[in-house]
Amino acid sequence: MESSETRLKEKVLAMLRREFGDAWVYKTSDRWKAGIPDVLICRKGRFFAAELKAGNNKATRIQLYVLEQIKRAGGRVAVCRSVDQVRNLLTNEGGDLNG
Repeated sequence: MESSETRLKEKVLAMLRREFGDAWVYKTSDRWKAGIPDVLICRKGRFFAAELKAGNNKATRIQLYVLEQIKRAGGRVAVCRSVDQVRNLLTNEGGDLNG
């Protein structure tokens, strides 16, 4: 993972701890299965998946496939490029693959 994506993940996790203390949060690692989103969140009976990207980086085909499968199962998903986009995913209806 690119260092700027690592910094984004750190900022997202700090925001989640600060603003969404009632949420269950799991941050994935590159050691695990390819395509799993960077941050998985359960909150108020809903499941969220955020794939974090920095700069011009784009989600891979396998990442988009996994996000689509989560969405089809009723989860909310998004490719996020900022802390605000993750916050928006958790506070607004929907989520999308377009980040």
